[in-house]
Amino acid sequence: MTASPPPPRGTFRGEAWRLAAVATAGVLFFVINVGFSVDLGADAGSPRFGGLVALDLAVGVAALVVVPFRRRAPLVVAVVLALGGAVSSLAAPAALLALASLATRRRPGEIAAAVSVWIAAIAAIGLTGFDLLDRPAQIGEIALILAILVVVLAATVAVGVSVGARRALVVSLRERAVLAEKEQRLREAAARDHERTRIAREMHDVLAHRLSLTAMHASALRYRDDLDDLERAAAVETVHENARGALGELRGILAVVRDPDAVDPDSPQPTLADLDDLLAAEDDVDARIEVDLTTLAPAIGRHAYRIVQECLTNARRHAPGAPVTLRLTGVAAERLEIDVANPVSDAPSGSRGFGLVGIEERAGTVGGTAVVTAGPAEHRVHVVLPWSVA
Repeated sequence: MTASPPPPRGTFRGEAWRLAAVATAGVLFFVINVGFSVDLGADAGSPRFGGLVALDLAVGVAALVVVPFRRRAPLVVAVVLALGGAVSSLAAPAALLALASLATRRRPGEIAAAVSVWIAAIAAIGLTGFDLLDRPAQIGEIALILAILVVVLAATVAVGVSVGARRALVVSLRERAVLAEKEQRLREAAARDHERTRIAREMHDVLAHRLSLTAMHASALRYRDDLDDLERAAAVETVHENARGALGELRGILAVVRDPDAVDPDSPQPTLADLDDLLAAEDDVDARIEVDLTTLAPAIGRHAYRIVQECLTNARRHAPGAPVTLRLTGVAAERLEIDVANPVSDAPSGSRGFGLVGIEERAGTVGGTAVVTAGPAEHRVHVVLPWSVA
């Protein structure tokens, strides 16, 4: 057996109820002990009988005072009350409660010490006749008394060990729940960091593309003197538009992390203009675009494309073969709404990933919102993004 964690502090009301139950049981034990002793021939009118009864009552009251301290000094209280329970029937229930409390610690040495004191004290009282009958007990009587005592003590210890094991299990489950929650938060944080890195990398790629165009047209303006007014104005307009777009991209960059394994890191990132290519690789997707996307800023279109891509991936992972509905709606120059829904599959879908966390993080990066509704029959993702004009 291993040691269990310390028991929680009981409330005052709970401890009062326990003391009341112990006192009631003690009074019952006391009445039975005195009654049986008189029936077996004890001299109820002798001073010795009265003195032992008074001792029984005094020790019992002292036991009720001591037993609330069983959690502060469990072994000491259990041993002291074991001695008290041997000479006082009124103190016996309190002594059993102290032994059960000690057993919740599940320390064999302590339990053995308290039980040994119980057995030795009862045997000594039986051999010396220090009881209401005023005569030493026979060996057979002592053996019977000790046998009954061992059964009672064993049951008490079993109850205490069981309570201690249950407390240890509750503490263990609580710790596991806390660790699982912490691990889940770490996984979500890692997923968010990954998505932020991905977003920043996309911004970096688009920014590099814009700056390349700006530098190329600026060089043309610097070194070519054969341009007419219209060509020069077109080049200046191109430089102006790309510079303005680059500034917008630069404001959104949180970090720059390049993927060394990327096949073509300098290629522009896909936007909603590439949505047809994405849908062409999917089966059973009912896609409806109910808003004109020509004025949507490429940065928002890029985020929207990745959100749709992740939604379709989740649908294929968790509901393979099920039809998917995709709706792109909203109000131009105000908001873009993405709605992806698919029926829930009855087949097990494996472990839950962090795609939805990435969708929420991506939407929040540009000031949008993402709402996931997982019903018994349908799974729906509704994303609202601000409409930035290109």
